[in-house]
Amino acid sequence: MKKTDWDRYYRKPYRFAWLTKRVITRVLIKYLKTYAPGQSHFTIMEFGGGNSCFYPVFNQIFSHRKYYVVDNNLEGLEAFARRIGKPGNTVLINRDILDWHEEIRCDVVFSVGLIEHFSVENTRQAILSHFKALKKGGILILAFPTPTFLYSVTRKILELLGLWIFQEERPLRIQEVMETAREHGELLDQKIIWTIFLTQAILVIKERKI
Repeated sequence: MKKTDWDRYYRKPYRFAWLTKRVITRVLIKYLKTYAPGQSHFTIMEFGGGNSCFYPVFNQIFSHRKYYVVDNNLEGLEAFARRIGKPGNTVLINRDILDWHEEIRCDVVFSVGLIEHFSVENTRQAILSHFKALKKGGILILAFPTPTFLYSVTRKILELLGLWIFQEERPLRIQEVMETAREHGELLDQKIIWTIFLTQAILVIKERKI
């Protein structure tokens, strides 16, 4: 199976990514305002956050104590550093989510467009790694494409036009994600964003305190 060229992606982002991420950003902000512990002064970790488009917006709206950006792609992290710099409240970590052994624990952990890039077994491992980075009672937000008819048609058109670059993307059903997530948390909220033709599901999960 061909693999996505992430170096190329970070050098030249997908042409429609800005629209997708703008819509998702609005939903994430809503969920953070609703569910984030204390709604301010929380610690936050973004997995797959190389050259994060969410960081600048969150930094303006929320008074988080620390923001960890985790990515296994150096090109993405370097692009972030060039664009944003290295603010004192921000830590860049070059690490593979499938090999996450850091002792860091955050109030909020999230990823957008990450867990669908793995096999079934590794998707499960990626979800579990999110929980490893989460404080007891913390909030996990997962955003991923889900296989609706609209997704299938849109992707097929992009493939035929030679515009599809996410070679190993595997749209996930909410049930598959929750089978793993229920082992450690409780579903608080969920949404499918239909205005993005490559339909995205977003889940808000609270880690159990026990």
